[in-house]
Amino acid sequence: MRTEEQFFTDHYLKFTQLYTRTQVEEAEEERIPEKVIRCVWNDQLLNSDELKTTGGQPLEVIFPGYWNFGSGPDFKSAAIRVDGKLHEGDVELHVYGADWKAHGHSSNNEYDNVILHVFMWKGRGRKPIGPLPAPEPRNLSRPHIFELELKDYLKQGILQLNEQLDFDSYPLLNQFNYGLCHRPLARLPQAKFAELLKSAGDARVQTKMDRFHDRIITKGYEQTFYEGVAEALGSPSNKQPFRTLAENVPLEDLKKIVPAKSSYEDKIRLIQAVLFGVSGLIDWKDLPKSKSAKDRTYFSDLKITWGRHRKMFADRLMDRKDWKFGKMRPANFPYRRVAALSHLIARHWDTGLFADTLECLKSTLPTALEKGYTGATRNKIMHFFCLEVDDPWAWRYTPDGKKLSKKQKLIGNDRSREITVNIVLPIGLIYARASKSAPLEKALGRLFQTKTRTADNKWIRFMSHYILGNKERLLKELDCEQKTQGLMQVYQDYCTRNQNNCLQCQFPSVVERYFK
Repeated sequence: MRTEEQFFTDHYLKFTQLYTRTQVEEAEEERIPEKVIRCVWNDQLLNSDELKTTGGQPLEVIFPGYWNFGSGPDFKSAAIRVDGKLHEGDVELHVYGADWKAHGHSSNNEYDNVILHVFMWKGRGRKPIGPLPAPEPRNLSRPHIFELELKDYLKQGILQLNEQLDFDSYPLLNQFNYGLCHRPLARLPQAKFAELLKSAGDARVQTKMDRFHDRIITKGYEQTFYEGVAEALGSPSNKQPFRTLAENVPLEDLKKIVPAKSSYEDKIRLIQAVLFGVSGLIDWKDLPKSKSAKDRTYFSDLKITWGRHRKMFADRLMDRKDWKFGKMRPANFPYRRVAALSHLIARHWDTGLFADTLECLKSTLPTALEKGYTGATRNKIMHFFCLEVDDPWAWRYTPDGKKLSKKQKLIGNDRSREITVNIVLPIGLIYARASKSAPLEKALGRLFQTKTRTADNKWIRFMSHYILGNKERLLKELDCEQKTQGLMQVYQDYCTRNQNNCLQCQFPSVVERYFK
């Protein structure tokens, strides 16, 4: 068990290696297929009194089933009534009826208990012409599979639902969606549960350090830090494109093309022109006539400036298709993040973004080491990357979009905090250890452990429910970045690795054995 002044321990790394074959990892992006259909079914956004199977039989959904996080059917243990007869089993959902065959479910015994196949359209928008093909050979041990075509039973059009529902917040959680791990966690003494989260949080920082270490050796602190900040600006959907952009437009090349005595505004425009140009996002079409002369001049000048420097970056060009815009708040669109990155580069042009971040950290050392990080001292670090500037992108989300009624920050408090936790801590810790600065390492540790309000985002809400079972005693331990990051690491190492399939997960037994 750690003492109060231990920082960044390897306890979690040791017990994961001792009791499991799990390797502590960073997250990869995942895409959930047919999630819109899942959400419609989960919430039963249907005119339920009118439901009929494709065979014309009256259908009543008694219970839609439990959202399945693992392999197999989308919903487990559903109950339906067809022609007055009760049927219990699983439900599989698709966009098109033909996807059942295309996905090979008939030959997969995981689908032997499916009683209902739900899809949005029988065919790809058209009724089949001629007689239907003969049914596939079916496992005789299976129950009869009824079919439901949703398109005529939706309470609203699919496009309206797509606009109105926050699909990223799903699955809708209920008491049946708890993971199995919340029970052994609830039996742990409070101190041991806190120790688990702290150790996992430390492990999360160390895995990030491992990822940055070799890059620092080959590229140096400033370039590596710049790439890390760019990646964090793209989180979660555009992390890789932003990292690629920072790699394709290294600081060294920007230094070559920006005149030494340029004003801040000139630096911004040149850097933005290159970043937008290399990213492929500069190819905006004709702007609406409603755009002001100032706006038109800005967008036109960017293209002209980019044209002068395009040749230098011709072998590193990206495409607009590399970027994601769907299912995110417009404030997080890559246009605004590219603009934000240009301001961070220009603002710290003379000394460097990493060097200035270090100076900010060092300026708080006396207070941090004596009293810890509280109030204004903590905010000075956590809000270091906030950007409230007079930039065209502070007033719009897209090149052809309407001007906003109020100027918005290019980087807000939450994003700045994420950059600090995910980039500043690991790279700062590498620097502290390389320079043998015990005070800086201690200050970073205290910053990580400082009591603070838990971040409120969909992932924290989901993990609080799924892993902690919304148990008040467990939730109150999420009182600092270290523990919150620890919860995220547990989810990454166990839930994500096992596709949220609790039956295959070793974590409950690890908790029982290691912390008993």
